[in-house]
Amino acid sequence: MSSESDRPKRDREILQEQMDASLHEYERDNRSLLLSSIAAGLEIGFSFFLMASLYTHFHNLVGDDLLHFIISLSYPIGFVMVIIGRADLFTEHTTLAILPVLDRKQRWGDLGRIWSVIYCGNILGALVFSLIFVRFVALSQHIDGAAFDYYSDKMTADSNAGLLLGAIFAGWLMGLLGWVVTSSTDTIGRIVVITVITFVIGLGGLAHCIAGAVAIFSAWFGTDNGVGPMDVLRFLSLATVGNAVGGSVFVGLLKYGYIANRR
Repeated sequence: MSSESDRPKRDREILQEQMDASLHEYERDNRSLLLSSIAAGLEIGFSFFLMASLYTHFHNLVGDDLLHFIISLSYPIGFVMVIIGRADLFTEHTTLAILPVLDRKQRWGDLGRIWSVIYCGNILGALVFSLIFVRFVALSQHIDGAAFDYYSDKMTADSNAGLLLGAIFAGWLMGLLGWVVTSSTDTIGRIVVITVITFVIGLGGLAHCIAGAVAIFSAWFGTDNGVGPMDVLRFLSLATVGNAVGGSVFVGLLKYGYIANRR
């Protein structure tokens, strides 16, 4: 016989929990938000660390398709660290932070503050991780620097429209991730949800503005194959806009709309 805590949460309960969590973020000062978001940018870098490690060990042993699948299995590790560790990730807050605005408990200007501080902290953390990682690869025999070329080719292959649409899907999935994680009642269940959803993002080659920032920064600093500042700017701008639209519109706005206005 299942207990009350084992039953799935109702959608109104999930919305209220997300609303309460978001309102708590609005009450935090900028310094606290910035430090937490820098930590998230650093920690999510371990997804790329593991992906580069797997590339090193398998790229000469398997074909391109199987290599991509193997590497995608490692993509969730940084997300698990960040989300279970309760650091602030921009793509979670594209959905979370917009809910109190839709409910008229916060203003659009306050939303801009939350998004800006968290995004800047995430990017700073990703930049610092990339610098350290590129230096590590230069000094270590354990990771092949060719991984940077591999990822630079992947991240610059799509057209602007393809990159943007992929980023919208990634933001949509990250918004759903936050929603489903809130509905989960135990840590193991949350880890499974995070792993499955972020694996889909990695396997689909969908652009995530923070995890992708680590890879594009590393490609910029660690290769000589032509990745430059404009490539970095192109990726970050399109990925950020797409992630924000996917999370705030396809999850935040729709979920709030049909739950809050339901009779």
